[in-house]
Amino acid sequence: MFVEELFNFMKINKSFFYLVGKRFILATGLLFVFMIVFAFTTGPFYLYYWLGKSNSEYPFPPKHIIILGGAGYPSSTALMRSYYAAALYKKNGSCDIYVCQPSAENVLLANSDAYKIGHDLITRGVDSSRIFYELKGSNTRGEALSLLKMNTQLKNECCVLVTSPEHMKRAVATFRCANFKNIGGEPTFDLCGPADLLYNDKELGGNKNLPSIGQETQLRYQFWNHFVYQIICYRELMALSWYWLKGWI
Repeated sequence: MFVEELFNFMKINKSFFYLVGKRFILATGLLFVFMIVFAFTTGPFYLYYWLGKSNSEYPFPPKHIIILGGAGYPSSTALMRSYYAAALYKKNGSCDIYVCQPSAENVLLANSDAYKIGHDLITRGVDSSRIFYELKGSNTRGEALSLLKMNTQLKNECCVLVTSPEHMKRAVATFRCANFKNIGGEPTFDLCGPADLLYNDKELGGNKNLPSIGQETQLRYQFWNHFVYQIICYRELMALSWYWLKGWI
């Protein structure tokens, strides 16, 4: 019945839906063109960098390192956060490390992704007695509240969050809103390799009728990286807006 009424409504208001659809397609096309042009500039990187650095500085040595949850283990996010957390641990001596990674209730700790991340930390030189696991928080706000239930003293002690760069600004703001008094962040930026990626197309052979792009690293790498940065950052800006509307930051 509802479907029939909806169909009749759309049929009666055909011109309205045509106008809305036309404007939506136009707006989508303009956005796509903007993203392509913007990808040829340094703007996407600096937006990504701003999300990682603008809210993360801290003047204190951490007493607690908090690895926020990401994808499962192994994954690029889990391995990068483990790497940065272990480096921060070695730099500052006796820190506790809290590994936040949601797990199903019927999964044993030893089989959980959080425990696998903990094992990765141990292989990097972290004392196993310093590792604690938070398995209930399914988003950033949930992780902050769950950690406080585990240890109420965290809100008054020096904590450093380890998470992806685009997530850092929202993460620090969320923990501050949850009454963490001394909070900072260590964004897990990728590092570029030192190798020279230029090549001579003629030396490698192949179809000589195609343009030579061996010397065009912007076209081969930078453009695509910046296009991906935009998608990541726009999604995160939406998440920041939602958290602000919810009163979580």
